[in-house]
Amino acid sequence: MKILFAGDSITAGDRDELDPADLGSGYVKIAAGKMRLLYPDMPLEFVNRGVGGERTADLLARIKGDLSEQKPEIVVLQIGINDVWHRFTHGTEVTAEQFRENYEKIVAEIKTAGAKLFIIEPYALKMGDKQRLRAGLDKINAVVREVAAREADGFIPMDEIFAGVTQDIAPKQFSTDGVHPTHRGCRYIADLLIKELKKHIT
Repeated sequence: MKILFAGDSITAGDRDELDPADLGSGYVKIAAGKMRLLYPDMPLEFVNRGVGGERTADLLARIKGDLSEQKPEIVVLQIGINDVWHRFTHGTEVTAEQFRENYEKIVAEIKTAGAKLFIIEPYALKMGDKQRLRAGLDKINAVVREVAAREADGFIPMDEIFAGVTQDIAPKQFSTDGVHPTHRGCRYIADLLIKELKKHIT
């Protein structure tokens, strides 16, 4: 069974893009390691195609090629925070309508390829200047949740989960800047993902 991870820097986890087999050092690598231990007799293959800085438009431009090349049985999708963040860092604004169009097209490509779809919700923790992302993030996450309810085989409401867990644990335990996860944050995302994947792996 081949699992393809598609997304931005959170998924990329500093992977070496020149090495197709490199899983990076983030939640993808952690999830892969734990899955191999859970299913030692199952031929599992993991492919990380996360690219730092990407927005939905960037992923849409390449997702069909990744799907055609890899032919995964499962796709894990985590994309969207840069659609909001780049308004402040690059001056490029993506409206909720543009996000919806891109996101739905990405999902449609994945479903057309016949893969099961697992969606991880974009998130931002209450750290530094990341509160300025909240209004835009809430709008795109409304789209993500709607699409996930309709199309996904599994959904991890990461923004909601992090908001809850950081009521009692300092956000810096899970993220370096409110977006990029620490090792503990990566382990947390990986464990939540594995819980969803286990429902569909036999």
